[in-house]
Amino acid sequence: MTAGENPTSDDWAGARGEKWLAQLDRMEAMLAPVDAPLIAALAPAGARRLADLACGGGGTTLALAAATDPGAAVFGYDISPALVAFAAKRAQAHVPRPIFAVGDSASLAVDAPFDRIVSRFGTMFFADPAAAFANIATLLAPGGRFAFAVWGPPADNGWMGMIRDVVAELIELPPPLPDAPGPMRYGDVDRLLGLLDAAGLRDLAVTDWQHKLGIGGNLAPADAARFAIESMSVAQALAAEGPAMVAAATALLEQRFVLHWSDGAVRLPARVHLVHGTR
Repeated sequence: MTAGENPTSDDWAGARGEKWLAQLDRMEAMLAPVDAPLIAALAPAGARRLADLACGGGGTTLALAAATDPGAAVFGYDISPALVAFAAKRAQAHVPRPIFAVGDSASLAVDAPFDRIVSRFGTMFFADPAAAFANIATLLAPGGRFAFAVWGPPADNGWMGMIRDVVAELIELPPPLPDAPGPMRYGDVDRLLGLLDAAGLRDLAVTDWQHKLGIGGNLAPADAARFAIESMSVAQALAAEGPAMVAAATALLEQRFVLHWSDGAVRLPARVHLVHGTR
């Protein structure tokens, strides 16, 4: 398995975080529809201290802040200094304004526990998930609530498989490793539920969100293909092969995306597990 296909926390702290930032507008346009159901699963009403872990550029953090009670404090933590700096800058114009800081979910320590903890597509990349979830449990106040969004099974997220298939037509890719850090790590959600139970988290439940996503937001097939090849982990292995290989993959993917072009976007089915519970 290539390192690019399975980025770890260390990768996100450096080059991977920088690459995410370069594609942030399009990435957030694609993933923003997940925020509302995720925050609903978190049930932020009444909470006074809330945290978004692996917050990236802060899009979900800002949505969370807008959904909280007046006077609540909202914090965003990410391992990437570049993403945290961007999130803090964009938050300056928002009221209430979240507080952003660099922090690793596996080792983060705070002065007071949180009433709510949320994470959108961040928990799949922990290098040591058992240690990270155990630490997250200590960050949550007794009776506090959490909600995590993770991608569902590969069969229900065919857009990821489509990108991988295009890359595999051009270069050799090893078979996916089911428990390696990566976007599909908890497609079998029972694996995640077992880790959360072992960390001492309770009342575990899963709500599935199934809709079509616009790849990169509202992009035409050519732009959506460029976005996917430039941003998705599985396509990172192409970079070492040179620009001609990247261009070939982009052209192949565009041909497939054309078949899913409707209402101003390339729309493909997606399934997200919204995993929630309490401490």
